[in-house]
Amino acid sequence: MHQFTEMGEHITLTNGLRVHLLPRSDFHQMVAMLMVNYGGRDRKFTWRGQLYQQPAGVAHFLEHRLFSQAEYDALDRLSELGAEANAFTSQSRTAYYMTSLANNQSALKELLTFTQDTFLTVSDVQREAEIIGQEVDMYADNPDSQVYRRLLQQVYPADPLGEEILGSHVDLKGITVADLQLAFDAFYQPNNMDVVIAGAFDRSETLLTINNSLAGTRPHGPVAEIVAPINLPSLVDTVPLTLPINRSKVGLGMRYQLDANLPTGRAALKAAIAVSLATDLVFGEFSPTYMDWYNSGLIDDDFTVDFEWERGFAFMTILADTNEPETVIRLVRNELQQLSTRFETLQADFELVKKDAIGRAVNRLNYLEGTVTYFEGETFGATILEDEIDILEQLTATDIVTYLKNIRKNPVSSVIARKN
Repeated sequence: MHQFTEMGEHITLTNGLRVHLLPRSDFHQMVAMLMVNYGGRDRKFTWRGQLYQQPAGVAHFLEHRLFSQAEYDALDRLSELGAEANAFTSQSRTAYYMTSLANNQSALKELLTFTQDTFLTVSDVQREAEIIGQEVDMYADNPDSQVYRRLLQQVYPADPLGEEILGSHVDLKGITVADLQLAFDAFYQPNNMDVVIAGAFDRSETLLTINNSLAGTRPHGPVAEIVAPINLPSLVDTVPLTLPINRSKVGLGMRYQLDANLPTGRAALKAAIAVSLATDLVFGEFSPTYMDWYNSGLIDDDFTVDFEWERGFAFMTILADTNEPETVIRLVRNELQQLSTRFETLQADFELVKKDAIGRAVNRLNYLEGTVTYFEGETFGATILEDEIDILEQLTATDIVTYLKNIRKNPVSSVIARKN
C-alpha cells in the first residue's frame, strides 16, 4: 500500500463518539465534519420500546434547523470564527462540515457544540417549512430529477428511496416540533456520530478540543433501531412521463446484491469499486458498443452511469438524452443483463480503466473537503480515500469477473420521458 499522506488515526471516546484524524501537514487548511448515522430513508424505527413512523423530510428539516440555536445562528458564528460551513442530508447520513485555515480550534469547538442540542419553536418550524418548500419546487421543475426519482420508485417500490429526501409540501406542513425533537433524541447520540478531520492541525490540541467539547462529554443515550423497508421486487414495465423537455430522456436502474445480501465494511467498498470499474469499461470509451451508440448519435455527452451504495442499499442508474428512447432502453438493458460477459470481452483494456480510476482517486487527495465528505462511516468500515486507492491497485480483472458472476440477476427498471 502506498502511503501518500501521513498515517491517519481512528479513536473512539468513552461516550462512543468515533474520531478520525487525517493529518495533511503540507496543507494550510483544515476541514472538519460531524456526521450522524441517520438520513432521509430512516423514517420507521423503534426507540425506547415504541415503534415510530415519521413523515418524509424530517432528517433534512432537522439539518436545517440545527444551525439556529437559542441565542445565535451557528453559520454566522462559524463565519466570525473564520470558517465556512455547510451541511447535507443523504438517504443514510446527515453531515455538518466546515473549512478554515489550519488548526482552527475555536471553529472546531463550535461545530461540536451546535450539533449537540436543539432550539425548536412552532413559528420557526413553520417558517422553515416554507423555505424548504421552495427547494421542493426547484427539484419538481428539474426534468432529470423527476426521471431519477420516478426510476427509483420502480427499482425500490414502496421504499422511501423513491421519495424526495426533502419530502413533499404535504409532508413539510405535517412536520412538527415533536417530530424533529424525537429524531434528534433518537439518532443524535454521540455513539451514533463520527468526527472526521483532515488537513493541517495540531493533534494534541485537536484531541483536547474534541474531548472537552459537548460532543465529547455528552453521555450517550439509546439509539433508535431502524426498521428496514419492505423489500419488494423491482418493477420492469417501462414508465412513461410527460415533461417540459426538447428531447426524450430515458432512465434505467438495477439493484445490486451479492449472494442475496450486501457485504459490509472494507468488503463492501471492494465490491462497490469492482462494479464501478466494470461499468467504466462496458459503458466507456474503451467499449466499441458504447462508441457505436455515441458516433451514431443515439446518445450524447449526457449519457451518465452512476453506482450508489449507502447503508442498506446499492443500485445502478443510467440516464440519457436520446431521440430513440425504446432503442436505448433495449440496448442498455441487454448490456446490463450480460455485464460479466461484456466485461470479459473487454478486459484487455482493464488496466487502462483501472489506472484512470487510480489517477482520479489520487487527484482527490488534493481536495480536503472531498476527502472528508465522502467518508461513509461504518458502511465501509471507516475506510478512507487511501484505502480506496489500495483496493484499486490490488483489484484484478479476475476479481471483477468473480464479483459480477455472483451478483443476483435483478430485473432492470426503466422510465421514458417525452416532450409534453
